[in-house]
Amino acid sequence: MKQGIILLNILLIIFLSACQSPSESSTIVVEPEKTLQENMDYEPERFSEKSKDIISETNDFPNEPVIKSLLFSWEKDIGSRLVDGSVPFAYILKDGNIRLYYCNSKGILSAVSKDGLTFTKEQGIRISPGTGFELQVCDPTIVNLPDGKMRMYYKGASSLNPGPGQSVHKIFSAISSDGLNFQKEGIRIDSETNGDNGWASVPDAITLPDGRVRIYYVTAAGMQHGIGSAISSDGLNFVKEQGIRVENLVDPALVKIRDKYILFAASIDERFARVPKGIYYLESSDGLDFSEPIEVFQEDNVYDPSVLKVDDNTIRIFYGKIMPPQQPAVESHTGQIVK
Repeated sequence: MKQGIILLNILLIIFLSACQSPSESSTIVVEPEKTLQENMDYEPERFSEKSKDIISETNDFPNEPVIKSLLFSWEKDIGSRLVDGSVPFAYILKDGNIRLYYCNSKGILSAVSKDGLTFTKEQGIRISPGTGFELQVCDPTIVNLPDGKMRMYYKGASSLNPGPGQSVHKIFSAISSDGLNFQKEGIRIDSETNGDNGWASVPDAITLPDGRVRIYYVTAAGMQHGIGSAISSDGLNFVKEQGIRVENLVDPALVKIRDKYILFAASIDERFARVPKGIYYLESSDGLDFSEPIEVFQEDNVYDPSVLKVDDNTIRIFYGKIMPPQQPAVESHTGQIVK
């Protein structure tokens, strides 16, 4: 009797299994894949301003963020910032005023302004010419140091003749605690031993997030006409970085805007440059590989831009210009980021 009950139970189980729907026993429910937009939780109104800047309006994959160039609206500032001087470098003082370092036959001088447009020349000479490779000094650029001092890098030239082959250009440095009185420190980039063919000129220095200093400068390396770079962990001993940062343009000036390095440069000789004479900017995500040049404005006899970040959406470009009859001056354009 017991065996019969067991057999009956087995038959009942087999019967119930056979009655169960195949869809109930074997079907796996798969949820539809989320779109890329849903996975990103992409809601434009919740994106930061930085994120909005990199969403492409013409991308073939509209839900995918891509790097997008910054676009500026440029306006020329009326008049000149300075006369009887050029090759500017703009520096923001602790009190918010702006000091413009510039050059003339006396050496490197300075002027100060409250609004960045009207400047008053300061007494004295910041860097005077010397002997040897400092018969002419010009092209100042400054980085702040951790101890509150500042270091100026500048070009020293062996003669007053302007071009490669006629003069040797090297990059020097000087240190100051007040921005007015500088003590020379010596050569930082020796163009005769550094592979620059005797021409390391027009430096522009930045401090990187890791504390290293990178100098962008005009080089004749490889008999090219362009912008190279060198890097240093202490601001004194520089190692030349491989390659050319920008070909055919000169006179670098760099600023970090949002997630981009923006390098301004001049086209001064159409025998070399692929673009007409004027001032241009190029973009980079790493400070080494730059985009094609984008026009700020086209004009003859302009050179040596310096960039001042006024606020998060405004920059001012100071630059040298030769005014008739052969009078050097500093002029400027103001740019607003529109996209």
